[in-house]
Amino acid sequence: MKLAGEIITLQIPTLLEVKKLGYNVVRIPYHYNMFWNSSTGAVKNDGFVWLDKAVGWAKANGVYVVFCMHAAPGYQNPEHHSDNPGISVNFWGNNWANVNIAKKVWRHIANRYKNYIGNEWIAGYDLLNEPFLDVQSEKYKLKQAYKEMTSEIRAVDSNHLIFAEGNYYSSDFYDMLEKWDSKLVFSNHYYGAQNEANPNPQLDIIKGQANDLNIPLWVGEFGENTSNWVNAARTDYDGQNVGWAFWAWKRQDTDRSIYSFNTTSGWDTITNYLRNGGSKPSVTNTESWLNDLIENIKFTNCTYKNALQSLLIPSKPINQVIWLKNNNKYVTSNNGVGPITANRTSVGSWEKFTIINAGDGKVALKGNNNKYVNSQNGTARMTCNSSAIGGWEAFEWVEINGQVALKGFNGKFVSSEGGSATGMNCNRDTVSGWEAFSWSTTTAGRFASNETSDETTENIIEKLVIYPNPASEILSYNINSDIGKHSITIYDLLGKQVYYSNAIIVNNSINISNLTSGNYLLKITDSDGTFKETKYFIKK
Repeated sequence: MKLAGEIITLQIPTLLEVKKLGYNVVRIPYHYNMFWNSSTGAVKNDGFVWLDKAVGWAKANGVYVVFCMHAAPGYQNPEHHSDNPGISVNFWGNNWANVNIAKKVWRHIANRYKNYIGNEWIAGYDLLNEPFLDVQSEKYKLKQAYKEMTSEIRAVDSNHLIFAEGNYYSSDFYDMLEKWDSKLVFSNHYYGAQNEANPNPQLDIIKGQANDLNIPLWVGEFGENTSNWVNAARTDYDGQNVGWAFWAWKRQDTDRSIYSFNTTSGWDTITNYLRNGGSKPSVTNTESWLNDLIENIKFTNCTYKNALQSLLIPSKPINQVIWLKNNNKYVTSNNGVGPITANRTSVGSWEKFTIINAGDGKVALKGNNNKYVNSQNGTARMTCNSSAIGGWEAFEWVEINGQVALKGFNGKFVSSEGGSATGMNCNRDTVSGWEAFSWSTTTAGRFASNETSDETTENIIEKLVIYPNPASEILSYNINSDIGKHSITIYDLLGKQVYYSNAIIVNNSINISNLTSGNYLLKITDSDGTFKETKYFIKK
């Protein structure tokens, strides 16, 4: 998952921009006291006003959210971002009372969202932001607290992911090497020295620890560094197939967040008083300065940092004709006959591919035969003979130091190894020599005479909309075209047909209740075969 940093001041335009820039998840920090009444010693509902809004906006824009307990009772680290007024870390102290409060808060939140409308856009629960336990004899308490919080969540919600951050500000996992939940994700944060030569010195160790336990790894935060460092870190994460979250989306007077807002008059006066005491600013001035802050952080008043964005998600050569080369050989479509290979010494028509916008930040590659490259979901040799763009024809375009790697629907990378003999595969976990392709734009290839224009092709892609997605019983669809009688076929991700109908569909809806939970492809074809469209959906 690519994240645009933690967003506290969420708005619909903000999440729309998150999606437009190519990010697919935001991490929502919260303070435990939004859900805990210290006077009565019971949970409360105040914080749901904001988390409900976040879920609704996420659902409206197709962006996932991760809820994170950023400030825990007793303070989980000595830093200001845990709302700690000093340096004492007492989350695990006080006879476990603080951990018990956190457990109740998490259960309260999970119970709210287990079946909440739009809960499919909640990626999961980040149990504790950047914990810090420095006493060797007490480090076991981190995992113990995590397991107890997870148990409380699972008592009411078995669906969403559990994110667990390592010790020492999410950098050390040695004392929590256990897979205590089937949907557990390790999350590390890393902020290195400015312009550090190696931006991820512990990544191999942490990834190895997670892999040994069959636990996914997600970089929950990185950033706050030079452009060279950010580019190197992002490249490393993408090449190692590790999802990442950039810090930050919006900050004051900086080139190190995607958006920046202007300094607010009096803000330093407020923060200096909170940190150091001394002369207390008046209520009138404080209210005025905070109102100025609210105005400045509005999305419309912020400055977009395009240079930073281009390092995180580089632009793609949409609608351009390119060639791909690896090991000094060019990739060829072989005109759709047999698998695609990487064994040509020069660029002809078959070695040219047009990059098409496949939606959701992905691209498709169209060969000179007017067909699309198909990853075959990594189960067979890749081909260039698909008539429409579905899940297997859509790839993430991953820039790696001027080269490109292509990641398929299965989360694996395209590799040219063996391509000269038996064909190319989409089955590699990470990017190394065989998975990084040189590329360049070139002149248009010679297309088949019945080729439609790129614009027309992209319009066709958008003519089919399916909803809800995920769906449990009824899957509905709209077609922005009068195609008349048509057939519907559903395939699982191994290509096996699990549903077919060429009957007239009532209300453009089909019953999928008999399908097992999982990922599927729906294909619609009209009676003469001129309209073919495939869409991916999830059966809950």
